[in-house]
Amino acid sequence: MTEKFQTVVSKVNKPITYLLTGMLWLVIIIIVTVMGVISENMYSHFRRYIEDDLSTFFILIFAQLLLLFCGIALVMSLTYRKKEKIRKAVIDEKGVTFYNSEDHVVHTILYSELQQSKQSLSDASMHTTTGRHSKSYLKIYLKNKTGDIVLTNINFNFEYVILSNQFEMYRQFLRGIQCFRPDLTISRQTIEEYHLTPGFPPVKNFEAFEYIIAGFFTLTILGLIYTISLLF
Repeated sequence: MTEKFQTVVSKVNKPITYLLTGMLWLVIIIIVTVMGVISENMYSHFRRYIEDDLSTFFILIFAQLLLLFCGIALVMSLTYRKKEKIRKAVIDEKGVTFYNSEDHVVHTILYSELQQSKQSLSDASMHTTTGRHSKSYLKIYLKNKTGDIVLTNINFNFEYVILSNQFEMYRQFLRGIQCFRPDLTISRQTIEEYHLTPGFPPVKNFEAFEYIIAGFFTLTILGLIYTISLLF
């Protein structure tokens, strides 16, 4: 490669990310509301439950504890140890650097640190998990503290943050391997899947389509909230 290696910064898909976060906070609000309704019911009919329907009373207590546990788990997942969570990644001629929400470096992987695999035919390859929520990640090899070469993942699936240029991020890091570490082998399937052959046209940006999808889901959620409010 003779052209200058471009720096690529991760781009947050704000509509989808805000929608996802909003849905989680909405679930928390619903849990708190339901707990309040159950508590009011238990308080208003406490004597009747104790005298005539003790089993239902204990079921309601169990339901309250379960809802409380779910609510606390959701709040902690959204707020706990935010400074340690990756929120941005930058790929340049040195490698990839991960940052938190305050732009402090969390982790760095340099091209110079990459190692050749002693077990696999390829030194870098993309893998995608199966299931309902499939995710892609890049498998590479690094030396650990004891000097052993171990399999490591580069993952641009940030917690509660959806990237609009995730494909481009993986592709640019792979292009960096081609440029700065020609001694390493990238799997043939990955080269074809991420368009790493010379002269391939640039990747298209579907950001406008993502805004449309986010708007559709937002309107759907607002409609559901309005319907629920009518029921109450």
